[in-house]
Amino acid sequence: MANSSQKKIAHENAKILLALRKGFIWAFYIAYRIIYHWSTFGFKLALGYSVTAGLTVFLYNQINVMGRPRYNSKGELSDAGEDLMQEGLIQYAFDIIYVTWWVHVTSAFWSKMWWFYLAIPAYAGWKAWHLAIKPMLGRRNAGNAAAPSGAGAGAAAASGSAEGVKSKRREKMEKRAEKGPQVRYR
Repeated sequence: MANSSQKKIAHENAKILLALRKGFIWAFYIAYRIIYHWSTFGFKLALGYSVTAGLTVFLYNQINVMGRPRYNSKGELSDAGEDLMQEGLIQYAFDIIYVTWWVHVTSAFWSKMWWFYLAIPAYAGWKAWHLAIKPMLGRRNAGNAAAPSGAGAGAAAASGSAEGVKSKRREKMEKRAEKGPQVRYR
């Protein structure tokens, strides 16, 4: 038998999945853009719409599989599924769905709104820079500064810069980091 937190997660997931199902407003786009403005609806728009609509259906199915509660043979909740409110890839999938819906609705009035779809790879690049690339560059530069050798050591000593000299606080923090995380009990 599931506890109350599992039941709460299952209830919240059901509400979220219902809201997503209601959000698929393809009929609006089809009725307005294709029927009323057939002369401006070309192959590129049809292809873009098909690809992005397929992407949202795929992401919705993935979210649905992850967030769907599972019940045992007695009808009791055995697994609430993944919490759809947690951060991470699930939230990115929601963001892609919402951006796609926004582009579909606004592009019914102005075709140039498809350019807004570039916000997704731009955000992914920004996140990749801050979460992966920048820290790796920082480690490489920190490794060179921590263990200077060859011409770099002579240049640092000759210039008398403060980069080669560590403060006592910095040394203490590095020693603490070498020990690893410590658990504190009250």
